[in-house]
Amino acid sequence: MNATAKIDFSKIVELGNGILPLLNKVREQDGIAWNDSLSGWLVTRHADVTDALTGKLPLSNVRMETRTAGPDMAFFLQRYPLMSATLPFWIVNADPPLHTRLRRLMTKAFSRRVVEDLRPMVRRVIAETLDSLNGRTEIEFMEEVARQITGHVIMNKFGLPEAVFPKLKRWSVAFNIGLGGVVQPSMEILDEVESSIAEMQVIFKAEIDRRRVAPTDDFLSLLVTAREGEDMLSEEEVLGICYLVIVAGHDTTMNTMTLGVHALAHDPAARDYLLNTPERIGDSIAEIMRYIAMSTSFQRIAAEDFTWQGAEIKKFDTVWLMTAAANRDPAVFPNPETLDMSRTNNDRTTVFGGGIHHCIGHLLAKMQLVEFFPEFFKRFPDATVLDETMEFIPSLSFRGLSALRLCL
Repeated sequence: MNATAKIDFSKIVELGNGILPLLNKVREQDGIAWNDSLSGWLVTRHADVTDALTGKLPLSNVRMETRTAGPDMAFFLQRYPLMSATLPFWIVNADPPLHTRLRRLMTKAFSRRVVEDLRPMVRRVIAETLDSLNGRTEIEFMEEVARQITGHVIMNKFGLPEAVFPKLKRWSVAFNIGLGGVVQPSMEILDEVESSIAEMQVIFKAEIDRRRVAPTDDFLSLLVTAREGEDMLSEEEVLGICYLVIVAGHDTTMNTMTLGVHALAHDPAARDYLLNTPERIGDSIAEIMRYIAMSTSFQRIAAEDFTWQGAEIKKFDTVWLMTAAANRDPAVFPNPETLDMSRTNNDRTTVFGGGIHHCIGHLLAKMQLVEFFPEFFKRFPDATVLDETMEFIPSLSFRGLSALRLCL
């Protein structure tokens, strides 16, 4: 008999990092448990989360976003036509064969060669952003540093004009709260998502038209010109990919930088290890990502009735794969509550998902983090956090802070 996880996820902001020990408790008592506040199942053990991510269970990624103020699908389609039209073309919302096709056509734009070609630009953006802090003693790190770096990197990858940059925050907030939040969003919040998509559509349609006439070597051109035999992406598919990548492509990395700097600012030994063992920078970044639990959960829908570790899962039940709990499972990670920079994770973490849905942008994210963390702490080795209270955004899939004030 599976337990009921008594965690009120509607209070995700108030819980803050306190959500992590609560998830640990669920994992220790019963790896799979029903949660009333989410109206779904929590899966918390590493082995179970990994099985789900690698496709061993009848779980679907097709989850049309209908978390409106009411259950009326017709109302949703009428009020939010752009959201309804584009969400099915987000690769994270697709199963094979659509997922297979989209990923195959997107792969060239995220290849190791493409990412390596971006490294000099990433180094330049990081240097210019950190140079701008010279003479400052106090900063708001998230907006002044993390979003500046990751936002400009993703804009450079897309080949977008500078005028787009001020819009990134609004789009990110709308998508995170409206589509990644843990409670049923109000119509006003979903109106903001719809409005953001409308704004993005105007910008990206114009940019796509330019690439069709004169393609370059940027991300948009690679999408527009992508071919697999006679197959190519439709405009609706290209737009859906753009909406997802422009937000997820910078926002998750921004949140990782912010939570990572917060953790390292409180751990001088970990900070010293980062700077003194550059040959292990890849493992160090993997450990930071595991520990901070920015990547908190992945949502799935049961494709059929099945029994899982004693839990009677019904078709269409929502299943939350709690990666934050899986990445602190002591069966896989000894002393999991410790930020151990000497740890070799060997890709055992579930930060980037797994299986066919393993994050297609993981190479770009890791490259930015590898370049950023040593450079930041080399320049600001004594950075300290001014506000000890961590104020989180209301998102469960990917956690982040609303702000981070630092003394340099």
